[in-house]
Amino acid sequence: MELNIVSKLENNRKLLQELGNSVSILVNSSPDIFDDPGIKSCLEGFLNAYEEAVQRLENPSFRIATIGTTSSGKSTIVNALIGRKIAPIEAGEMSGGVLSLKHSQERKLLIAETEDAAWETGEWTGLSDDDLYQRIRTVMHSYHDARKKREYVAPQVTAYVPLLPACDSYLLGLPEGIGVELIDLPGLKSVQDRTNLATIQQQVNKAFSLVALDYMQVDDDHRKRLLEELKKVVEYLQGRTDSMIFILNRVDQRGADDLPLEVRIHKLREEIKEVLSLPELPDVLPFNARLLYYAQCAWGAGGFNEPSKVDRQTRLKFVQAMFQDCAGVIKFNTKENKDLKYWFRDIEDQIEDNQTIDDETMRKLFRYCLKWSGGRELWERFRLRVQESFAELVILPALVDVFENYSTLSQFLDVLIQTRQIYNQQQVEKERDNLAKIRHVLHENINNIGGEFKAEIEDIIGGLKTNPRQAEFKRMFEKSDRL
Repeated sequence: MELNIVSKLENNRKLLQELGNSVSILVNSSPDIFDDPGIKSCLEGFLNAYEEAVQRLENPSFRIATIGTTSSGKSTIVNALIGRKIAPIEAGEMSGGVLSLKHSQERKLLIAETEDAAWETGEWTGLSDDDLYQRIRTVMHSYHDARKKREYVAPQVTAYVPLLPACDSYLLGLPEGIGVELIDLPGLKSVQDRTNLATIQQQVNKAFSLVALDYMQVDDDHRKRLLEELKKVVEYLQGRTDSMIFILNRVDQRGADDLPLEVRIHKLREEIKEVLSLPELPDVLPFNARLLYYAQCAWGAGGFNEPSKVDRQTRLKFVQAMFQDCAGVIKFNTKENKDLKYWFRDIEDQIEDNQTIDDETMRKLFRYCLKWSGGRELWERFRLRVQESFAELVILPALVDVFENYSTLSQFLDVLIQTRQIYNQQQVEKERDNLAKIRHVLHENINNIGGEFKAEIEDIIGGLKTNPRQAEFKRMFEKSDRL
């Protein structure tokens, strides 16, 4: 079957336009009804949501939002997934604001104006990764210092840079023309600040959620408190718990006397399912974000079947940090393979001698890190979710606010028509017919939007898997199974 994702998107754009036109006709035909202050407010909410949905369907994107416990490594995970050091990572809570990372070849930083902002706002272009990192870090530090005195609306920061999953489409398996965006949200304790809830809710409602948990916080004492906190946040944010993948980060901190990792994860999955009232057991992946972060940034955000664009010294810096901070992981995974152990030692010697690590060596090194960190499995889970639920993850999030605002407007109109004394009975009946038609359009759109994409997306994923351009990276993933 010929792929036609563009026409399917266009169909939904037309349905959305028909809904907007129907509401416009309704407003113009009954100006007396829409003079009511309550109706005006509902109409304004609908129109704002409608305009945003039009823009998002014109430029559809797959959004991943990271949430989780404070200092659980969320920002390290984000940097690992985009292939560059942009999100600030330091000891303690750094992700107090909302950092959006959008794929673009034109590098730009936008720090939105917020009420009484105690940090610099504005727009900058042509910044290096280090410039971006330092500016974002300064904003987060300023925010944390300022909020010690009073509450502030969290900084809204957007960085436009090339992102790994957009540069290599095999990673997510998205159809051509679909954008990628990652959103680094505050830790759970920060999320519960009432001042920031409205802003953050707008992000989570329209994104796939990656929930980071810290292995050192999932013992019996911490686990229940952690999940109850997460439950509150999910309730506050009205997030879709069925669109979450949980990451158990820092599993390398597991002690020799701890419960087996499989037992710990099974227990955690059962409890998450119960506390969050999930219909089935959630994905909980053991993870080492720091290992993946160092290895990925040493390669960069480009495709693996192309030469790396990372310069020699930057690569050496990241690989050296990996050998230093992740020595235990490397030792554990090479202890039963002497040849592999000696190969890693040779790499470490090269680093100490400040020798160049070529792309071929870096690719091989990265394959091991991808498997040992849990990164390979995470990308596989992402691809599976995209394949199974493309419409729910990309199309419906763009329309959810339109549906909700229209429903409120429709209910308000029903009440108003029934309670107001409108002497033109024929006009009343005409408005009821219009409302019925609008409801029908809305109902059909909601019911059909998921199903009509499924068969095409399966073909799209199949096409990606057999695309010669993606074959090398696909083989790389498969090779790591034999390591």
